[in-house]
Amino acid sequence: MHNLSLRLRSFAAALLVLVVFIPLAAFTLESAFTSSLSQSMQQQLRVQSLTLISEFEMSGDEPVMPEQLFNDQLNIPGSGLYAFIKLDERMVWRSLSTLNWQAMPEFSAPDVGKERFDEEYSLLEPYFLFAYTAEFDSGGEFVPVSFYILQDKSAYNVQEQAFITTLWRWLSLIALVLLGLLIVSLNAALWPINRLIKQIKQAEAGHIKHISQTYPPELEKLKRSINHLLATEQQQRSRYKNSLSDLAHGLKTPLAVLSGNTALPDDAREPINQIDVQIQRQLKRAVAGSNTAWEQAVEIAPVLSKIVNAMNKVHAHKQLDIEQVNATTPAPFYGDSTDLMELLGNVLDNACKAAAHKMRVDVVAHEKFVQIDVEDDGPGIPKEKRQLLLTRGTRLDSYKEGQGIGMAVVADLVDAYQGTLIIEDSDLGGARISVRFPTPHIEHA
Repeated sequence: MHNLSLRLRSFAAALLVLVVFIPLAAFTLESAFTSSLSQSMQQQLRVQSLTLISEFEMSGDEPVMPEQLFNDQLNIPGSGLYAFIKLDERMVWRSLSTLNWQAMPEFSAPDVGKERFDEEYSLLEPYFLFAYTAEFDSGGEFVPVSFYILQDKSAYNVQEQAFITTLWRWLSLIALVLLGLLIVSLNAALWPINRLIKQIKQAEAGHIKHISQTYPPELEKLKRSINHLLATEQQQRSRYKNSLSDLAHGLKTPLAVLSGNTALPDDAREPINQIDVQIQRQLKRAVAGSNTAWEQAVEIAPVLSKIVNAMNKVHAHKQLDIEQVNATTPAPFYGDSTDLMELLGNVLDNACKAAAHKMRVDVVAHEKFVQIDVEDDGPGIPKEKRQLLLTRGTRLDSYKEGQGIGMAVVADLVDAYQGTLIIEDSDLGGARISVRFPTPHIEHA
């Protein structure tokens, strides 16, 4: 649950509300309709009972009913409406609609002046039952007479089922419409957040220096905080570079004075030169990759072409055939252009020194990374020394020509940019140095 996005959480919450609301609404409406329909049926049967009572008379101690009743349904056999009269717990009359009945139902009479309504009176089929007991004069005394009205529930059930079907059909349609509206409203509500995320990724990739678009008040504070962070990071980076540059210049002058001192013993000059090399290397290592999170993208192809041209001039005596594969393929390097030039310069220079006649440079652009492969037909790099080359901070000054300290600088630069350095055998016969850097995911607003 903690890893779910805001969009998914909001949609799940809205869907949960719909899942709970729709059945509850259906149950409530269905119950209200059923109750209303049942009350209507009770009122209708009450009227039927009063009509029956108005047509009933007592002649002495004998009940009298007309042959044809006012309600035609009671005169038609099997009409669905049936009437019965009991006198002193004896069935004394039944309507013509019960002509086809083989057995008479058993009824319990309500008290005098009371009525009873039963929604589920079961015989062979379910019926509504309305019963009422009244007193009539029978030769000077009052006797209780019970009137019973039975209504077939089939028509009621059909009407109820039709309502339920229509209710669920419309509620399902309403649920779909509400779901669509919820999706649209969620997208509209989250759109500023998505736009802010895209701008943050663009700033991270170095395409923009600050977030400039207008956002709702809730996000404006976040935008200002991010812009403040970006500005602070750029200022710190600038101060960091300036401090390192000042340090390099401050150390360079004393070292130059020492190197130019004629009184300096010869055995002290080599340590001084090594100190100068190490200072330059460590300063470069400290700066490299320190600002990759907000760096502009640098196209590799133009930088590579310049270095290849330079290598052709520097190593013109070897007359090397340097093949460039995918030389025009767009492949961005998200870092400092100086770092890229130094990295490629060291790799290509070492390959040129090691190569006999042929080299191959290939740039592979992938959605998640960019890779540069440099191959030569030289003696290659022994497998037992490859791990040393990949070990951070290991110096390879003891390597043969073409595998000196420059590869240690390359390893430092690759590590600073969270890249990987892969050493393999090349099908040209020598070594293949593969440098891979991750590519940040960028979404344009």
